[in-house]
Amino acid sequence: MKELATITPKEIIYNLVHLKQLIFEVTDACNLRCKYCGYADLYEGYDERENLKFPFLHAKLIIDYLYAYWKKAFYQGIRRPVLISFYGGEPLLNMPFVQQVIAYIESLPESGILFRYGMTTNAMLLDRHMDFLVAKDFQLLISLDGDDQGQSYRVDLAGKNSFQRVYSNIQFLRERHPVYFDTNVNFNSVLHNRNNVEMIYGFIKRHLGKEPMLSPLNSSGVRKEKREEFEKTYRSLSDSIGQSSNCEILEKEMFIRGPHAALLMDYIRKYSGNVYRNYSQLLLDSDNLWYHPTGTCLPFSKKMFVTVKGKILQCEKIHHEYALGYVDDNGVTMDLEQAAMQYNGYVKKYQRQCQNCSVRCHCGQCVFLLDDTGKENAKCNAYSTKRNLEEWRSVALNYLEKYPDFYRRILQEVTIRG
Repeated sequence: MKELATITPKEIIYNLVHLKQLIFEVTDACNLRCKYCGYADLYEGYDERENLKFPFLHAKLIIDYLYAYWKKAFYQGIRRPVLISFYGGEPLLNMPFVQQVIAYIESLPESGILFRYGMTTNAMLLDRHMDFLVAKDFQLLISLDGDDQGQSYRVDLAGKNSFQRVYSNIQFLRERHPVYFDTNVNFNSVLHNRNNVEMIYGFIKRHLGKEPMLSPLNSSGVRKEKREEFEKTYRSLSDSIGQSSNCEILEKEMFIRGPHAALLMDYIRKYSGNVYRNYSQLLLDSDNLWYHPTGTCLPFSKKMFVTVKGKILQCEKIHHEYALGYVDDNGVTMDLEQAAMQYNGYVKKYQRQCQNCSVRCHCGQCVFLLDDTGKENAKCNAYSTKRNLEEWRSVALNYLEKYPDFYRRILQEVTIRG
């Protein structure tokens, strides 16, 4: 493949026209004080929390700005899905905003967009607002770290464990709207030193009939003075599974949510030679295809995130200093030429490393999640030699030999996307 080192405003415009997800930081306020929160003392790189609420006017201006692009891709009879997501803080603390945004979207002229809605919530106020969420067919992701012990880092403003209230609200939702609960509700569990994979998975599957998504603590942006505390709290997903009393059974139950299945799917997608991201890869000589260095998403190729303070970013996971524009009472300000230059400038720092990296054509490393991206001598944590690649391939193939049933299940039960 040939390396394409830069992007232009043209690529950004294309991504805005075909935007898949718009995320609003509904509020930076929260009714919990989770010890490991990405906006808490462990981390840096985010705007100060000031108990702000997203102004509806700013949301309207963002929607109008994007709507002008969306109309360019309007084809009669074809409806393209766009997910409108509400994020926090705790989004249920600013429910009037959520309702206003949806009412405004529903008032827009036909644009060929099929709007869907999603929310990540701690469920503390779920009992008050569940009927609206059900009526609008929200995809709901509830944060729950397992049982009472597992939830003990997720405390309320008085320092009390939130488990009883959260679990009660979840059960209330399940009883009141059983079909919705089965089809639209999922759980995310953060792994730490007060729970483990076996406990989390067993509790949520046994009591709620769901298979949770498991997330280790975010290792990007940890304050230097908090590194020791972070290391004490952090738990590895694979280590936790390996330490369980029924390791092999647990991993088979988890299947694609487990680390080994994820490794195998990654290998099959990138190196089996049987997976193509698009028709160009299938039909054309790969040596003549272009690729962008690093695994950093192109601006707005997947989503747009707008903070409560009006900053426009390409993702909710990256530091707020990497904003590409902003919205205020006067409208949306985003210089696409400058946005392309900013993106190119950060990616270019890793270009030489990319040229010598064995996984450069299949990289998954976002430069904005590297702690030294702002430095001139930035180093990529994902850099891989040929030996590293061969070792990784050997691990994948050995696991396939040991558990051939995993390969069969992946082929029959999983859609692998490029």
